[in-house]
Amino acid sequence: MKMEPEIRDLSLYVHIPFCKSKCLYCDFLSFSGYGYDRQKQYVSALCKEIEAYSSIAGEYVLQTVFIGGGTPSYMDVSLIEQIIQTIDKVFVIDKRAEITIEGNPDSLTREKLEEYRRLGINRLSIGLQSTNDDMLKILGRVHNYDQFIAAYNSARQAGFNNINVDLMSGLPKENVESYIHTLAKVVKMQPEHISAYSLIIEEGTPFSVDEELLKELPSEEVDRLLYARTKTLLQNSGYSRYEISNYARTGFECRHNIVYWTGGEYLGVGLGASSYLNVRFPDNRYQKVRFHGVENLAEYIGRFSQCGSMQEDEYTEMFRMFGKAEEDIYEEDIYGANILSEFIRDYYKDLHILKRKENMEEFMFLGFRMLKGISKTEFKERFGVAAESVYGKVIDKYIDMGMIIEQEDRIYLSDAGIDVSNVIMAEFML
Repeated sequence: MKMEPEIRDLSLYVHIPFCKSKCLYCDFLSFSGYGYDRQKQYVSALCKEIEAYSSIAGEYVLQTVFIGGGTPSYMDVSLIEQIIQTIDKVFVIDKRAEITIEGNPDSLTREKLEEYRRLGINRLSIGLQSTNDDMLKILGRVHNYDQFIAAYNSARQAGFNNINVDLMSGLPKENVESYIHTLAKVVKMQPEHISAYSLIIEEGTPFSVDEELLKELPSEEVDRLLYARTKTLLQNSGYSRYEISNYARTGFECRHNIVYWTGGEYLGVGLGASSYLNVRFPDNRYQKVRFHGVENLAEYIGRFSQCGSMQEDEYTEMFRMFGKAEEDIYEEDIYGANILSEFIRDYYKDLHILKRKENMEEFMFLGFRMLKGISKTEFKERFGVAAESVYGKVIDKYIDMGMIIEQEDRIYLSDAGIDVSNVIMAEFML
C-alpha cells in the first residue's frame, strides 16, 4: 500500500543576483551592469526551476519566502510578479506566511512598494548600513541617508508593518560615538527588526587590498565595545536580541532565518542557492540532503532555459529510487537512498546526503547562534543519544569557563561566550 507523504513546512529562498553596483566589501554572488533583457532571461530560467519542483510541492506548505540577493528591488516589478505568480502556481502558501523582499533605499519607490504589497509581500528588509553619508561612500553604497528616510516612509505609507533595517559596525574611520549616533537615529524610526552586523573583510574584495582603509579599521577592543553598546541600546529601546546579530520587537523575529538556525527544511532556487531537504528512504525513514546550484550566470540561464524542451514525464518524478547510495548514513547501517533524480543531479553542482554526525554538528553550531541555544530534549529526539554523551567534554569545558550556560533543558552561550562564538562553535565539529 502506497503511503501518502506527510505535509511538512517549507521555507523558500529566491536568489536575485543583480545589483546596480557591487559594494566594496561584498563577496556575495552578485553582478552589476546587467539590464532588463538579461534579468528577464534569468527570471524565465528561475521560474522553470521553481516549476521543476511541482512533483514534490504537494508534500509542503510554504511558511516563509525570502527574495534576496543581490538587490531584488533593482529589478522591474513585473519580474518580481512573475516569480511570485510561479511560486503561487507550484506551491501552497500558508495564509500567514512571512514573505520578505530585500531592497536598497535608492530603488524603493512608493509605486514599487505598493506593487509589492499587492503581490502579497508583507516584510521588507532595507540595506542601510549607516546613516553617515561619508561612511556609505567608503562602503561603496549607491544611496544616501535621505534616500533611506524617503524609502522607509514610503514603505510605511504603502502598508508595510514589518520592516527590517540592516546596519553595519566596525567601519573604517568609525568610532563609538558615530556608530551609536547611527543606531539611535534608526531606533527613533522604530523598525520592527534590526540586523546589526560587524564588517568582515573578505578575501578578494576591494576592501581586502586597500591598505589605507585597512589601517582605519577600529581595533578588536573597539569592535567588541560596539557590539556591547548595540545590545544595551537596542534592549533599552524595546528590541530583544534573539540571535547573535539580530534584534526584534516581540513577534517580529525573522521566521525565515530561524528556519536556517533551527534545522528546518528550506529550498533555495536561483543562482548558487542552497537547499536542505528531507528525502524519504525505502524504509520510510527521512534523511537530510543538501545541494547547491551553479554559480555561473550564463550556465544557469542556459541550463534551465532547456527545461521547456523536456517532456513533462522526464522530470515530474523528481524524487525517485535509482539505486542504492554508497553512503554511511546512519553510522554502521547503509540504506538505499530515494534521492534526487537525474534532473537535479544534472542541474546542481553539489548533491550531498548528510551523515548523522554532520547533522549533529549543524544542530549545535547553528543552534548556538540563537540566544536561547539548543534543547537537550530535541537533540535526543533527533539523534537518539544525549547531547552530553557526544559533546559532554566541550560543554563542561565552556561551562567552567563561563562561556556556556546550562539551564534546565537548554544550553546556550553567555554574553562572554558570544564574544568568542566562532572559537566555541568550532569545537563542536566532530
